[in-house]
Amino acid sequence: MKWPLVGVKMPKVRTLEALDAFLSKVQAQGFDAVEMSLEMFPFIIDGNVCKAWVDAVEPVLTRHSLLYSAHIGRGLDLRNLDDHALHASVLHSSLQVCHALHIDILVLHYEIKTNNLKAERQFLDAHRRAADLAGSLGITLAVENIEVELVEPVVQMMDQIKHPNLKLNLDTGHAYLASRRFHFDFLDAVKQMAPHLCHMHLNDNTGRFEELRITDRLAYDCLSMSHRREFGRGDIHIPPFFGSVPFDEVFSHLQSYQGRYICEYTYEDFEPFNQAIQEKVRSRLLASRLK
Repeated sequence: MKWPLVGVKMPKVRTLEALDAFLSKVQAQGFDAVEMSLEMFPFIIDGNVCKAWVDAVEPVLTRHSLLYSAHIGRGLDLRNLDDHALHASVLHSSLQVCHALHIDILVLHYEIKTNNLKAERQFLDAHRRAADLAGSLGITLAVENIEVELVEPVVQMMDQIKHPNLKLNLDTGHAYLASRRFHFDFLDAVKQMAPHLCHMHLNDNTGRFEELRITDRLAYDCLSMSHRREFGRGDIHIPPFFGSVPFDEVFSHLQSYQGRYICEYTYEDFEPFNQAIQEKVRSRLLASRLK
């Protein structure tokens, strides 16, 4: 496939027939790649691979000439000191699932750096071990910046571990919100992450940080996405160029990046516009390389 490689986040599908139909649709709309959550189907049960589900999904994916990446489940916490073995098992099983499904990039969140030195050492060591396993399976782990943390710790992690199968995933929406909340320059953050990138999430928002994300995560999670979108609050996952993120400037700062651009918005909420979204992102990327 020729650059640029433009993909989209897979919405929740519950059946193999719905999965097949979605993949056919996005390929017809001109997308090159798809990113799926590993929580989509019960691929992992109690930290172990559920082979039956992997075997059922694999032929559906291979029927379509798309590139695939995966996002790990939300529950993973490699800083967890009480039940670390189970969390490590979930990560290792996630890599095994990706290998079986011919997925070559697995995204996981950095989350928030703590002041607990033991937890931070465990966090780094777990990523080192996972990167070794990823390398043996032909997979790259992509660590994603999050809206409740600066980008410097995420970049420093790359300098500390220095593993060819551990890179960064730039989430534009998260970085933009964080820049407003913590008062740093958004485009400078993009430049800091650029040398370590293997993957990108393109999602947009207003830049209006929702404080509940920090002060009361449970209350934040209880807010509906439609409510937060109406008031432009927080990580609302709207398509590129629907909000305030300066994507043209982002693209201009990433001239050497050759990886995928996953449009990480809720595909099903923008059904009439999905092909046009893909075409606009592709045209603006191409224009950025002509300047």
